[in-house]
Amino acid sequence: MDMSILAVQPSSKCDSSCLICPWKEKFGCAGIMLPLEALEILSSHLEDFRFDEGLLTCPNPLLHPKIDIILRQTMELCKKLTLFIPVSVSRNFLNKTSLENVDFISLIIPSYKDIKSNLQTVKMLLSQGIDNLEAYILLDSNSDFAEILSTIELCKSYGLKITLGPKLYASPYADKFLEKIAKKENVEIGLHYGRKYFYNAIKVFIDNYPVTLLTSPGAENCKTLYLNPYGNFSKCPLSRFEVNYKKITKDDLRKMLFSPCAINRNVVGLSPKIRVSFVTKEGVEIPGEILELLELISQVNSFRAACKALGVSPSTYWEKIRSLEEKLGISLIISVRGGRKKGITILTEFAKDLLKEYREIREKAIVSLYEY
Repeated sequence: MDMSILAVQPSSKCDSSCLICPWKEKFGCAGIMLPLEALEILSSHLEDFRFDEGLLTCPNPLLHPKIDIILRQTMELCKKLTLFIPVSVSRNFLNKTSLENVDFISLIIPSYKDIKSNLQTVKMLLSQGIDNLEAYILLDSNSDFAEILSTIELCKSYGLKITLGPKLYASPYADKFLEKIAKKENVEIGLHYGRKYFYNAIKVFIDNYPVTLLTSPGAENCKTLYLNPYGNFSKCPLSRFEVNYKKITKDDLRKMLFSPCAINRNVVGLSPKIRVSFVTKEGVEIPGEILELLELISQVNSFRAACKALGVSPSTYWEKIRSLEEKLGISLIISVRGGRKKGITILTEFAKDLLKEYREIREKAIVSLYEY
């Protein structure tokens, strides 16, 4: 998937409590705040171009007068914006006005202890009506499998969307987790469905609860841009080519966007990527992306919620489903209106049989990955 990402770190002010942060050793607690002119200059160079996704990392302190402006300027440059904040952030800094204007809020959770001791932060955000919350659980070489499962269970109890991933811009450690989780009961492992942040991603269903697992750097067609608190642009913090906003040119930005992935240079070995699709006798293809969507619909009984979990547009995939149904001459999903939940979406018998065969093939493919 060809996705462009703008990552902005507005502040270097840090209490060093968030273990997932890749920048605290570089900036320390100097308290530098991003010059507003940097985003203005970027906007003028980009003209009508907008990034597919924007990431705003740890804007501490949230009550700083510049933060609202930085949020607005970044949102104007991106189609959607995710705000990363540590779950340990002081509740006194949680400014609802700023938080409710972003598309997603990702709570960075380094450990079970962090989420357990900061449940009031989660409750405060939920009580404000902010329901676009994600738990970003750190998964690295030191992660304890049992602790990760406990953290997932705690996040599930609050209905949070869950992503397991490495420190931002670091190499992921998904293989060992997959190997262990595949042996547990009531666990289903999906295939790679696309990218999330800087990584390839898959869905893992733990007791029917969807969890996103970041598996490998999305080096293919990686178009990212990083802006640090000094106003310096680069591909990412790992890149050696860096230009200050006062000197940046359109050519510099183009060079950064289309340069090779810096994360990928730190990865040893390759991660296998499997795609499953079906073709009917008449030559009609049922692509993997539709099969993934059908599986999610079977889990959550909602077309819109399934699309949201996959990070795709409901309107686009509604058209894809209807177009495929027309080619097949048979329905895949049925929408039932009314009831306490204002309607649900269920699979037809044909789609259920299709999904059963898909899961069997997928399971064989996944098992084979760990047999060599």
